[in-house]
Amino acid sequence: MSRRVPLSREDTDVRIDGFTHGGEGVARIEGKAVFVPGTIPGETVRVRVTDDRKNWARAELVEVLEPSADRVTPPCPYVPDCGGCDLQHVAPDAQRQLKTRVVREQLERLGRLTDPPVEPCRAVGPDLGYRNHARLHAAPDGRLGFHHAGSTDVVPVERCLILASSPQAVRDQVGDGTGAVEVTVRGHPAADRHVAVLTPGPAALHSPDGDFDLLLRQPDGSTIALRGDGVLAEDVAGHRFRFPADGFFQVNSAGAGAIVEAVLDACGEVGGLLVWDLYAGVGLLSLPLAAAGADVTAVEGHAGSCEWAQTNAADAGLSLHVVHEPVEAFTRRIRTGAPADETPGPEFDPPDVVVLDPPRVGAGEDVCRDLAALRPGQIVYVSCDPAALARDARTLDGLGYRLRRAVPLDLFPQTHHVEVVALFSR
Repeated sequence: MSRRVPLSREDTDVRIDGFTHGGEGVARIEGKAVFVPGTIPGETVRVRVTDDRKNWARAELVEVLEPSADRVTPPCPYVPDCGGCDLQHVAPDAQRQLKTRVVREQLERLGRLTDPPVEPCRAVGPDLGYRNHARLHAAPDGRLGFHHAGSTDVVPVERCLILASSPQAVRDQVGDGTGAVEVTVRGHPAADRHVAVLTPGPAALHSPDGDFDLLLRQPDGSTIALRGDGVLAEDVAGHRFRFPADGFFQVNSAGAGAIVEAVLDACGEVGGLLVWDLYAGVGLLSLPLAAAGADVTAVEGHAGSCEWAQTNAADAGLSLHVVHEPVEAFTRRIRTGAPADETPGPEFDPPDVVVLDPPRVGAGEDVCRDLAALRPGQIVYVSCDPAALARDARTLDGLGYRLRRAVPLDLFPQTHHVEVVALFSR
């Protein structure tokens, strides 16, 4: 067996011909794939190998020799040190073209689908100033910022260009040197509510003054209110959603509306149909589906989110059956007919349509198999990770569900992240 010869650590000129779903350009050196952050397909660049593994390597960008026409000067002065935005060197329209490419390639390679029906990635709002939520870390001197790319070192940041004005105003009022090791800022102008959540460290904690609710994070992850109640609200698709400051909601307010619109479009006419909304959260998709006439069963494993989903539905005058149960347990017991812990309800009827918005790891093979066994006419899958979507698409395809449409949504401009709404049917 021949001995592996390591790649040279000297500067090397390469052509970037690929792009990963993690936002890095891909070159080839001696036949090995080399991942290069900060590059764009089609460019000729000078690189230096920093990490050489058996089947792949990583290199740092030394110089751009032949830039892409899509290369721009990053608008943020903290690039490339701050690890928050990895595509600011790419023009926004070109970012969306790359995201379309990534979704298609993941469905082809991991999903093993031939010519997947991927639509062009859609812009859903501004390319800067869109985030309503950010988590900042404290540097040793107390200044707040974000982690350096590839490490846990903190890059102090006073003004984040992708942060909306409301949470940025909270960050300005909180200032630096609070003694907190982490500060979460959230701002939702629809309800004119702003929140800061402090995570204490070993140093003394100083409570900042300002026009925002102030919460303290406990060692178990829960929060207690030091000022205000920490309940936020967002208006999406004609509905108001309330949720706690330590709960999940989409970080892009315009993007939340785009998801709802794409899901309703994929579902089609749902009047009178039984629809399951799995991983339902506080009801972002459940309420619009119920308003469209569907009989909705919302399944969510987090008790607090279930309570808020029920509250939001009641506030909107909508009927919603909420099931507090992990999705994988719910689908398994419905498929197998196992007894429930609660009084049997309409969730026992096979669904006509399933909508699911799983966490980043995806729904997984077991949930996909359970759903296919129940034979809904359509499965509408909302994904925040193309690789996870591709793995689940492969499982569903093997069970007779074909991918009919995949719609990428650019909820996270300036980063490699992309949301996808995918439609499967038997």
